[in-house]
Amino acid sequence: MSKIKVLQAASRLDMGGTEKALQVFCKYLDKSKFEVMACGWQQGGCRVEEIKKLGISVIEGPVDINEVVREHKIDICHVYRSGHHEQGSLPEKTGGWPKIVETSIFHDFDPIEGERIDCHLFVSEFSKTRYLQRGCARDSAQHEVMYNPVDFEELLPRTKEFSYTIGRCSRADDAKWHKVCIDCLPKVFRKVPEAQCVIQGIPDTMRERLAQLSLGDRVQLSAPTVKVQDFYQKIDIFTHGARVGETFGSVIAEAMANKIPVVTLSTPRGKKSNAQVELVEDGITGFTCRWSWQYANAVIELLKNHDLRERFARQGYEKAREQFEASRLTRKLEGIYTSLMDGPHV
Repeated sequence: MSKIKVLQAASRLDMGGTEKALQVFCKYLDKSKFEVMACGWQQGGCRVEEIKKLGISVIEGPVDINEVVREHKIDICHVYRSGHHEQGSLPEKTGGWPKIVETSIFHDFDPIEGERIDCHLFVSEFSKTRYLQRGCARDSAQHEVMYNPVDFEELLPRTKEFSYTIGRCSRADDAKWHKVCIDCLPKVFRKVPEAQCVIQGIPDTMRERLAQLSLGDRVQLSAPTVKVQDFYQKIDIFTHGARVGETFGSVIAEAMANKIPVVTLSTPRGKKSNAQVELVEDGITGFTCRWSWQYANAVIELLKNHDLRERFARQGYEKAREQFEASRLTRKLEGIYTSLMDGPHV
């Protein structure tokens, strides 16, 4: 039986969690059943070489996705995008071919070309619910939740001794940051003098805030990189907060998989994304603070309470293994692909 040809496509193959999800699915898709290619239709990025190391062919833009689909006879074009209309992101269809799967990162709606999509995937229940509430769903399309996968094969053994170290990693993007992650530090350092902080990837605004608070000497900074496992080895507590919230939060899932308890901040419902509270169940896998003034106290409690830290770490790991593990999610994705190929082609 011939293999199903799958194109995993995003506008670029860069640093973010979306591109990491694409890379991990490329790794775990069953190569005995699927012939997999990756494409950054606008440009490549730092993940190109990582994907090539997996033995996956990569096409770097700018390219016409229609030409890529025709030339390589793609059966399933899996596109990762915000959900709203992006010129050149979806291939045209002829006789129902190719099947189009969209991972909708921001649960937006495409009124221009959205009818081409056979299956909409959402990176959280929060995102799927928000999309369906808008009344845009078509009965002819599938709507499924597909969390971003965590590659447990990448994880390093957790052997570090407790060192009162908190930290976060992210892209150096203001939208991925909430000022509480910096503003909590003076109180944390005052109440827990042994505390240390490491940050991988920080925007200039937050760097300036550190200087204003005279914290430059207390915080270790490093540049963002696709190699994040060394960072997780340094910290005991993962601190998170995003101004626009999260539709998933890959760094949160990775921290949980690394047996690191998480402190995050809920964002206003109805205005911003809030899936971080779907990942971090308050009082079970970490703390989700409703208000900024609660944040520093949550970090301090975890630094001081060994038993609570251990319980959150264990329960967070168990949730990550059950819900975010890459091979399990990939089997679900393969089932979706196969179902689409077995369905009508007109």
